[in-house]
Amino acid sequence: MIGLAVLSGLFVVFCADPVFASPSVTIVIDPGHGGPSEDDDDTNSGCKYHGLEEKNVNLTTALAMYDELTQYGNVNVYITRDVDAEVTLDRRVEFAKEVGADVLISIHYNASAEHNYFGSEIFTSAYGQCYATGHALAEEIMKEWVDEGNTRKDIKTRIGKHGDYYGLIRNGTNTGIPTIILEHGYLDNDRDYQRIKNEDAWREFGIMDATAVARFYGLEKGIVKEEIGPKDEIPVPADPVMSDETAPEGVKLEINEYDSSKGDLEFTLFAYDDESKLMYYGFETGSVDEDTVFPKLELWDGKNGKLRGSFHVPPDYKGKLTAKVYNVYELDSLSNTVDLIPQYEEEEYDEAAGGGDDGDEVHESGTTSVKEKKKTVKEGKTKDSQISKTSKKSKTSGTSKKAKDTGEYEEADEEEDGGWMIGGELPAVETSAIANAIDKNTTSMITDSYTGLLIIALVAAVTLTIAVIIATSLLSERRREQERRKRYRKNRKGRKKDTFDWADYYDKD
Repeated sequence: MIGLAVLSGLFVVFCADPVFASPSVTIVIDPGHGGPSEDDDDTNSGCKYHGLEEKNVNLTTALAMYDELTQYGNVNVYITRDVDAEVTLDRRVEFAKEVGADVLISIHYNASAEHNYFGSEIFTSAYGQCYATGHALAEEIMKEWVDEGNTRKDIKTRIGKHGDYYGLIRNGTNTGIPTIILEHGYLDNDRDYQRIKNEDAWREFGIMDATAVARFYGLEKGIVKEEIGPKDEIPVPADPVMSDETAPEGVKLEINEYDSSKGDLEFTLFAYDDESKLMYYGFETGSVDEDTVFPKLELWDGKNGKLRGSFHVPPDYKGKLTAKVYNVYELDSLSNTVDLIPQYEEEEYDEAAGGGDDGDEVHESGTTSVKEKKKTVKEGKTKDSQISKTSKKSKTSGTSKKAKDTGEYEEADEEEDGGWMIGGELPAVETSAIANAIDKNTTSMITDSYTGLLIIALVAAVTLTIAVIIATSLLSERRREQERRKRYRKNRKGRKKDTFDWADYYDKD
């Protein structure tokens, strides 16, 4: 009997097939918020817009994620609530710890105080392995979202007084469980709301979340694999990964074209941020300051700190225009202010100036306005003739009055110092006019006296001497100029074009 028992025991020991547990990953899904709200406290409800309560939207997405993920092998899936019930932050993390969670994923939707933000973002711990695992998983989820047409608002950390800012993430980090918060989109912004306003969209997000988690851990539907594991893990940081605390810098607005009749303008907007990505930009008319709300924002998709685009203002708008640029941490900076002038006022200016229609005026605070640039060009076109006229007067009777009146006094003086460069015939000198200019009221007295005759003769002699000097100087200068031009043309014939052209360097994109 003993021998039979021993044999039987040996049979059990040696003939039984060994049983090995398959590798698995444990995921805890946490629908954010939940439970009744008291008075004005919407903590349990979350954000409420368009008749929706975030807690209910969160639950729909979380349940869809749960249903999808349970179809994969090698995974244990839990959920912190499957009804509208209140669950404290501490209890959520305690539950995750009790079931041995590898990761805790909290489901949320977003809203902002100014209702102007849009996009999908994910928050993760800033510390150690919780950051490394959380950020790598978040990247996989974000990729799934973006591939389905959602706007990336990046993966971020947020630091508070006691470590991670968000209590759920902080508690998860303290227990060694990587914890991430998924903000799928903004319920209060129409740009997101139109995409996520019904249950089909909420469930679709849950399926996307589950698909990304399965891909990250190498899971397959209906198949139990002998080997799984997270992919593309990033290095564990030695120090906390801090959030960005600086606003965009170098924000500058330039207006390229302005069709005031339609209110359409083309612009270039410059901005950069060394610590995080640029996210939005917007425009406001009138006077603005740091507290001004920019209600309609656009997605920043500029490269190398420069964005070009178009904007619409009311037709024939006259006034100020300012831009504001935001990074993904919602820190913002104002641009310079630009003054827009309607086209009809520009045409009035051109008619008064004797010019044609050069387009609408745009003045940029702190820079040269388009009007000023056009004025400079117009002045430049007539500069030679103006200087010729004023210089001739200056040589005979001092500073030109026209130069003073037009603000060209300094230019005329500079031309005198550099020598005369006058084209055309030599100026004629009228000695009688110069004599009369001394004092027209004394003509009769000069004629009737010898003293007057002597003065006339003296003035005539001086005038003639000046004319001779001027003519000699002009002829000499003309000869020198002709010689210079001959030498220039001779040297230019055999010279290769090797000068630097700024047009080749300028960014034409």
